[in-house]
Order: sequence, then structure tokens, then C-alpha cells
Amino acid sequence: MEAALRASNLLLRALTEAQTEFIQGVDSFQLFDKLLSVLLEVTSSEYGFIGEVSYTPDGTPYLTTHAITNIAWTPELREFYARSAPKGMEFRNLRTLFGSVMTTGQPVLANQPETDTRRGGLPQGHPALRCFLGVPFHSSTEMVGMVGIANRPGGYDTSVITFLQPLLATCCAILQGVRSEQRRRLAEEELRGSVESFRTLIERSPNAIFIHRQGRVVFFNQAAMALLGLENEEALKDKQVVDLVLPGDEDAFLEPSSGRESREASFQHQDGRRVLGEVVTVPLVFGGHSCLVTIARDITERRQVQEKLQATERMVSLGTLAAGVAQEINNPLSYMLSNLSFVDDELDELAASGEGLQGARGQEVRAALKEALSGSARVRDIVRDLKSFSRGADDEQRGPVDMRAVLDSCVNMASSEIRHRARLVKEYGEAPPVLGNESRLGQLFLNLLVNAAQAIPHGNLQGNEIRLALSHQLGEVVVAVSDTGEGIPKENLERLFDPFFTTKPVGVGTGLGLSICHGIITSLGGRITVESELGRGTTFRVYLPTVRE
Repeated sequence: MEAALRASNLLLRALTEAQTEFIQGVDSFQLFDKLLSVLLEVTSSEYGFIGEVSYTPDGTPYLTTHAITNIAWTPELREFYARSAPKGMEFRNLRTLFGSVMTTGQPVLANQPETDTRRGGLPQGHPALRCFLGVPFHSSTEMVGMVGIANRPGGYDTSVITFLQPLLATCCAILQGVRSEQRRRLAEEELRGSVESFRTLIERSPNAIFIHRQGRVVFFNQAAMALLGLENEEALKDKQVVDLVLPGDEDAFLEPSSGRESREASFQHQDGRRVLGEVVTVPLVFGGHSCLVTIARDITERRQVQEKLQATERMVSLGTLAAGVAQEINNPLSYMLSNLSFVDDELDELAASGEGLQGARGQEVRAALKEALSGSARVRDIVRDLKSFSRGADDEQRGPVDMRAVLDSCVNMASSEIRHRARLVKEYGEAPPVLGNESRLGQLFLNLLVNAAQAIPHGNLQGNEIRLALSHQLGEVVVAVSDTGEGIPKENLERLFDPFFTTKPVGVGTGLGLSICHGIITSLGGRITVESELGRGTTFRVYLPTVRE
């Protein structure tokens, strides 16, 4: 009884010290070494171990020791023990007495191990195993670990298992604490790694990145300084974001972007020039505070290239129409010159004869002048349409546009291409103005009309038709351009709006027309669809948003 009481007191004191030292941050291997020494002492065992049970990805358990008696019997094993024991030794052979504890989750008590069927055998030279006790300890959800002790005089019984319950509970708590600490450290390392990766990503990003809080810049990368032409970081630190962009573009910084849509903003470069940026702004927690992250891509050069391509396409379209336009101007000019020459001769003769303009010859002069005026008006309209169509890319102002006027202008421009191929049918319904740019819209629909005409071969003027329809539905103005031409093969429909894709012969067009048309439409917030059937013709439908009140 006295010995049992002494053992209980010794175990209790050891457990109390272990818990206190664990709270103080003492290394877990030192704690388990102490607990193993007490375990062997209070059970009068010769050797043993305290280990953690872990699992492979397929669910197979294995043992990692946190304390183990040195029973190495060769110099090589003693060297292996000295090297491996401080960080834990792994045992994966489950065909052993302690393996049975892990596979069953139950205590294994073997007082005659040499005849126990669960015994896997001992290596040559291993100290004698006269008896063995292995006891697992569990959390509320899983087996956490086990203790194993051997060679107690007289063997082991269930009372030893009961006696060891406080020790098992302490071991379980310490191991769970160790695991929790490992998870915390791993999470901290992953967080540090994520922060470093995030910082590296920001620093090396080719896009300008501004992190700002309450309208003031708190972080930026080198690309942001390059976008603004700054060399000194102090010039951007704590700067107000509204000072980075031109007036009117502040919302691109201050309001989060909707969905994946980007916005355009004009930045003020250090040298005074305007830099056009494609901007996306998203909310983010940075440094423990709610911030906004603005990512800006310099599209100044890209926009310049786009404008040059659009100008090139306009010139190509004008080249296509040049002969017809020249003829359109030449006809009225011819009879204007003839009539004006007639008027000049008649006026000379009338002046010489003293006859006034009231007579028959005077009436002829008046009629000739009216015809000349009519011809000059026709030339004026053609020049006006050319001017509207060829207006430079600098005129990007948007406003209410009357689609009837735009379509009529395009018809006038394309009449030389259409009149020898097909009949033109116009179906104009009631349609409110659209918000756009007259020059851009003229380029768009002139291209579609010319394409429709070129899809129809010469030779059947009355049998072929180009239909131009204007309507209004569900807040959109719809313009449909239909032809009875050859149609488009199904395999080409998906590539129709790709840059430089064309089915026309070499030297006819650039392959940019429909791509630019698509860009014009999307920039205005609209969309375009195409339906085609080989041998039956093609219909393009353009949907444009109307001007809102």
C-alpha cells in the first residue's frame, strides 16, 4: 500500500510538472523523456516508449516516437538512436505487439510474448522481451498515440492500465497541444509565404498596382511609378488618388469595378502628357484594414495602334468606293459645267442685244441655273458624306445620333457598289437616337453595306436584294443589313470577327473590317449577331443602346 501511494504521488507530481513546463514552452521531447522515466519507474518496467500515431494517405497507421529507451545493442544502432531519437523514430511494421495496438485501438497485454500470435519476432541481439503492455490514448475523435512498456517483474495486469489513465490523458493533451502548435506554425509559415508571394507578385507585375485607403495611397509597385513617370517613391507615398488622374476619371479609383468589366482613366504623367489606362478596382484587406486595389494597364500605345488600324480601314473602304464616288461627283459636275457655260454665252448675247431675262431665252437661262444649283447640291452632299465618314479618330465625342441620317449617308456612299448588283430596300421604323459617334457609326454601317454588296455577284440586278432595316425594341435600336448573296460557310462564322481573317481574294480588303466593326459596337455597349445560309444570303444585326433621359 505504501509503495502504491508513493508511485501515485510520484506520477501525480510528474504530470503536474509536465503540464506546467508545456505551458512554459519546454520542448515536447524533453517532457516525454521525463514522463517515460517516471512511467518506467512507477511500473518497474525495464524499457518502453511514448509515441504518436499518424496515418498515411491511404489510412494506414504508423508510430512516431516522442520518447524511447535506448536499447541499441550495436555501435551502429547506438549511432542511429543518437541521431534519430531526438526528432522521433518511425515504426511502420504493424505485425508486432505494438502494431496490434494501432490497428485495433485497444490495449495489448502479453505476459508470454514468445507464444503470442501477435508477436512479430525480435531482431538478433535485441534485448529479451519477457512481457509487454501497450495502451493507446484517444481524443474525442481519433487515436492520438500510445505507450509501450516491457519486462515488468511478474508481468502486467489490467490494474496497471487503470493506474496509467492520468498519464495517458496528459500525454494525449500534450500531443494535441503539440499538433495545434505545429498547425499554427505551419499556418504562420504559409501566411508569411503568401504575403511574400503577394508582395513579389505586386512588385514584379507589369501592371501598375495602387493600394489605397480612404482615398490615400498606402502601397504601390514600380510599374505604378513608371506609369506616372515618377522616380522618387516619396512623390507617390500618401498621395491622394484623385490627384493621379485627370478630372472626371476619379470614380475609376474610388468605386469598385462591377464584375470583370474594366474602365478607362486618363493618368497625369510627370512630363505633362496624358496616359490612357485600363483600370480595375477591387476591395481587399491589406494590413488588417479594408482597402481598395486599383490595377491599371497602360493602353496608350494600343489605342494609338487601334486608331491607326481604324484609319487604315477607312482608307481601304474609301479606296473601294473611290471610282464610284468619282463617278457620282463627275456626273453632276459635267452638267453643271455645261449649263454654266451655256448661261455665260446666253448672258453675253442677251447683254449685247439688250434683251432682258423675261423672254424665252431668259427662261432657258433660269432653268440652266437651277440645274447647276441642283448639281452643286448633289456634290455638296457627297462631300459632306465623305467628310463625315473620314473624320479623324481625334473626334471621339459621343452624343445622340440619328440613325436614319447615318444610314442614309452610308447608302449614298455605297450606292456605286450597290446599284449594279442588287436592289436596295429600306425599312425604317420609329427609332430614338443612340448614344455614339457619328463618324464611327458611319464607318460601321458603310462596311456592312459594302460587304453585303460584294457578297452578291454581278448579273442579276432585279433578282438580288440588299435590305436595310431600322427598328426599336426593349431599349435598343436594331439595325439589320441583309443580302441575298452567296452566304458564309458555317466553319467561318466563329472566326468572322477575328482580326485579319478574310475570305476575300488577296488584295481585296485587309481582314480588319468586321473586327473593327465589332470593336466599335462593343465600345458603345452594343452587340452584333450574324445569321447566314450558303446560297441564301446573310443578315447582320447590330443592337445599340438608346440615349437615356
